[in-house]
Amino acid sequence: MPGSSESALALELAGEPVVLLGERAMFWPARKRLIIADLHLGKSHVFRRAGIAVPSGGTQDDLQRLAELAARMAAREVWILGDVLHGPAAQAGWRDAWLRWRQAHAGLEVAVLAGNHDRALAPAALGMRGLGEACCDGPLLFRHLPEPDAHGRHVVAGHVHPRTRLPGVPRSWPAFWLREGMTVLPAFSDFTGGHVVEAEPGHGLVACVQGSALPIGVFAGLPRARPP
Repeated sequence: MPGSSESALALELAGEPVVLLGERAMFWPARKRLIIADLHLGKSHVFRRAGIAVPSGGTQDDLQRLAELAARMAAREVWILGDVLHGPAAQAGWRDAWLRWRQAHAGLEVAVLAGNHDRALAPAALGMRGLGEACCDGPLLFRHLPEPDAHGRHVVAGHVHPRTRLPGVPRSWPAFWLREGMTVLPAFSDFTGGHVVEAEPGHGLVACVQGSALPIGVFAGLPRARPP
């Protein structure tokens, strides 16, 4: 398929070439920017404090994937489209893990948009640059909530953790959800649920299956681009 490979799908959003990565991230080559949504740092910690038995190590695994992606794409910056946290920013293991990661990647700029779980987020204390609730860059508008833009810019958002199913496979997979004027990113964190989205005419779904980006549905109005 033109503009695609096993692990990535290259296309254009509002005329801008981008790459959808099977590891649940988007890369914008013109900005050298890796874009993720719904990192949910500390979610497993919050669950364990509530007495719910869940495995530890989720945050460390997510950060390792993020580091590998940033290195592979030669990214200069990472943007997180909201829900950086999943609870109070207390002195917990996830916070220490994040600060160690941030120190190890001090040359990488990290910028964040506020999500509904980020009431306790203090970006500067975590080595991040705050972007507020929405940020426009060129023809793209980045925000946490997937709401259309009144000015017609293409919205890139998160929040709903879209998932999809593959024919003949009983389970669902994280997915990019592409519609006219909007792209919704899958949750980057492994430790999240999600909302199953059905492929509809004119919509595009890209399933993230064990590191592969598998397009599903019709990509009407979404031009393909050459991989960088």
